[in-house]
Amino acid sequence: MASRTKLATKNVFATLIVSILVFPLQFINRYYMVHYLGITYLGITSLFANILSVLSLADLGIGTAIVFLMYKPLAEHDQKKITILMRYYRAIYRTIAIVIFILGLIIIPFLGFFLHSSINYPNVYLLFIIYLMGTVSSYLFSYNQSLLFADQRNHIYSWFNLVVCYIMIILQIITVKLFRSPLLYATMYVFTGFITNILISIYVNRHYHLNYRESNEKLSKEEFHELFSNVVGNMFLRISGVVVTGTDSMLLSTFTNVIQVGYYANYLTITNVIQQLMTKVVGAVTGSIGNYSVNQNRKEGEKLFYNLQFLNFLLLNLATLGILFASKDVISLWLGPTYILSTLNTFLIAFSFYLINYQMLGWNFVAVYGLAKYMKLVSVSEMIINFLASILFLKYFHLGITGILLGTICSTLLTVAWQDPFVIFRHGFRTSLGKYIRQYLRFLIILILEIIIIDSTVRLLEKNIVNLWYHLLVVILLILFTGIVLPLIFYINSDEEKFLFSLIKRIIGR
Repeated sequence: MASRTKLATKNVFATLIVSILVFPLQFINRYYMVHYLGITYLGITSLFANILSVLSLADLGIGTAIVFLMYKPLAEHDQKKITILMRYYRAIYRTIAIVIFILGLIIIPFLGFFLHSSINYPNVYLLFIIYLMGTVSSYLFSYNQSLLFADQRNHIYSWFNLVVCYIMIILQIITVKLFRSPLLYATMYVFTGFITNILISIYVNRHYHLNYRESNEKLSKEEFHELFSNVVGNMFLRISGVVVTGTDSMLLSTFTNVIQVGYYANYLTITNVIQQLMTKVVGAVTGSIGNYSVNQNRKEGEKLFYNLQFLNFLLLNLATLGILFASKDVISLWLGPTYILSTLNTFLIAFSFYLINYQMLGWNFVAVYGLAKYMKLVSVSEMIINFLASILFLKYFHLGITGILLGTICSTLLTVAWQDPFVIFRHGFRTSLGKYIRQYLRFLIILILEIIIIDSTVRLLEKNIVNLWYHLLVVILLILFTGIVLPLIFYINSDEEKFLFSLIKRIIGR
């Protein structure tokens, strides 16, 4: 227990520090991209990233399924089984890289369908090939980082990624100012992750002494059946995830234009940065969830779920309030007032962000408890509703960005918002949803009260604060104070609050 707690604490500490240091890099990157290469370039590259995320369905959730099988051999220090699983993982991902490359080449003649007149952008096909190669190359080595995550050593990846990101962003700024070359800028952008993965691969092979030549053994029939069942479940989860979020730019570009994709992408930069931070913080303790699934009883796992959900809500709560009340000032100071979306769209972005990321912890429990095999119906219903709703709002109501957001919100509310916890509690913890529903409603009441308090205060302050920097600072301080104090008051002396304080105490102690 002590070792697991120590590693989880180290992961959270490293994640927080690295995320704070990496946080400004994406905004710097987007600033230079917009001001030196233009909004059209931004829209095109955002569209390409979406197309390639769809092609990456070739993954089919295999990585998540194999990581699930790693928890037990890691807990038992079974080096032989770890090597066998990693050999499977490596071979499968190399095959996936080839499949994605072929699919990418096939789709090139159809790019005009999405780009319309923007297909005449200089070197647009070569630009797509660069993004394609970046996606393909990521599969050649990325499987190694999954072993670190399963072994609760996420902090290793975090530090490597920090160094590479800073080096690459400096080189990108220099080259874009000197040459203003979209191709050179794109090349350096997409291969940042590839370089990190190479460094991680070197570390993993040395630290875990993986020797793929020593053993040619295969998984047993039972293990292969378990792997196959979870792969099928993860396949549906991955497909639904891509349909719900990965096709937004494709649909928006098809029914409007890539300029709209560019405006929407600026807000996605903000939400993605926040989501990455939350994913890393929550993911830092995912390894400990895996250990609970192997070593502890279901009651302890359920207790951990509620404790971590409180942590997840605190982060999500602050993030949602930030998107709702601070994004306007951030966009104005960062790119200029012309890039600001309407108040309605900002609210829908914040609401959609809250609904989707509230399920984040649940996804981790689905993965580590091996529950993906129960998620097929959930995933199919989510992606069908999302696609039909988005088409309805875009084609027939001509709502543009608003339609994309409404489609995501509808599919989330009607499916995963209640289906995910149902699967987790019925098949994972084997208990009722009563406490989960009460906690969900309690969190929602807290968020509504915070929005009312902050909105009323901001309206009073707006008349007296003209400077955008001062206004942003006041709003952020108000969000931090309200978003932290109110939940702590509602949960005073609770097990969840005691868990949070003990975690903070351990992090400070380190």
